[in-house]
Amino acid sequence: MKTATLDEIVEDFEFLDAWEDRYRYIIELGDDLEEMPDCLKTEENRVQGCVSNVWLVPRIEPGDPPLIRFVADSDSQIVRGLVAILLVLCSGRTAREIQALDIESIFDRLELGKHLSRSRSNGLHSMIKRLRRMAEQHAGPASS
Repeated sequence: MKTATLDEIVEDFEFLDAWEDRYRYIIELGDDLEEMPDCLKTEENRVQGCVSNVWLVPRIEPGDPPLIRFVADSDSQIVRGLVAILLVLCSGRTAREIQALDIESIFDRLELGKHLSRSRSNGLHSMIKRLRRMAEQHAGPASS
């Protein structure tokens, strides 16, 4: 599986003029998502506020500071692609880095807000909130 970088995703989006092509590209990104074991697809791991089912699980990698990698999946192809973009942005970072990311501006740069249905936009915001909440839980005490 080849994971795209954020720069590659932005570059590909800029290259694709038609939104139909961009949607296909988003679906392709979702197809490259790491397979999530069924045992993790539980109600506890489901993101609330999404019309589609979306599951999101953090995996903490020891270190100083520890890194958070995410495993995620959705039963919707487009949403799975949005999840893949989120993971490119957030997975493999520290909790503080995730908290500092301006995820919304990146999605604005891709012009996704203009082209997603209201329910998908709401679901995307629910996923972002959940990622930030998970990062907050693993951030530890703030340095003084």
